[in-house]
Amino acid sequence: MSLFALCLLLVCPVLFLLVAFRFFRQHNYKMTALFVCLAVTVGFIGGVKGYGEMDTRTKSTTASTFDRDQKENMTRRYEQAVSILKGLNFNHPDREKAEEAVHLLQDFHDAQLLTSLDGACPDAEMLLSYAEAMNQVAAYRGHMSNKDVAGDRKLLSIVQDMPESYKGTLAEKIVPFRRLIIAMNEAAEKEAELDKKNAQKHAANLSKGKYGGIHPGDSEDNITAAYGEPSRVNVSEGEGKKMKQYVFNHNGKSIYVYTQDGIVTDVSM
Repeated sequence: MSLFALCLLLVCPVLFLLVAFRFFRQHNYKMTALFVCLAVTVGFIGGVKGYGEMDTRTKSTTASTFDRDQKENMTRRYEQAVSILKGLNFNHPDREKAEEAVHLLQDFHDAQLLTSLDGACPDAEMLLSYAEAMNQVAAYRGHMSNKDVAGDRKLLSIVQDMPESYKGTLAEKIVPFRRLIIAMNEAAEKEAELDKKNAQKHAANLSKGKYGGIHPGDSEDNITAAYGEPSRVNVSEGEGKKMKQYVFNHNGKSIYVYTQDGIVTDVSM
């Protein structure tokens, strides 16, 4: 409580009451009543002001304690997440650990919270992005292909938003990770383009009869003359009939020729 409030609450009322007592002894009851009222009024004002000051101070102390506790809690969570992320391996990611890191860092999306931490948890937002990306990778259980990367739009979105020249916390893990995902996506795009060209080439070759003209009803003896040596021949017998499946690979595509008792029954690709 301030000195001013203390004076209003105690000193001034006492002085007014002493004056009122003097007038009372002189039988001046009007002045006595006036100073008694003044003493009560000033004391009340002092009490209200003192209470307000104490309440404000209590709230300020409570808020300060809360901020300090929150900062300690968030800093502890940040340190736990950093420790987890250090141990994550791209080739053998631990899904539970990755999810735990995301959980520990998810509140760092709040810009106001980051400001209140006053730099105590550097690069928290970037670490959260890395944790979310590793969580996506962990879903493939260590068997992530170029095609998987290209098809995972969430992973690509997270990685592409990461700055290429990042130099903050865990940069030694995050920068190579970003480069790897970008490279795998580019490789997948090249593979898709190559597959498209091969498919077009294969279709053109078929339309030109480059692989020969084998049709149902033809003799089995004409197959190798038309398609060349097969990659393999699968043979099966049943109900007195001998059936074969010839498998040919041309430009990354497979051709299947089926025969029964030496006669072609079907051709499929």
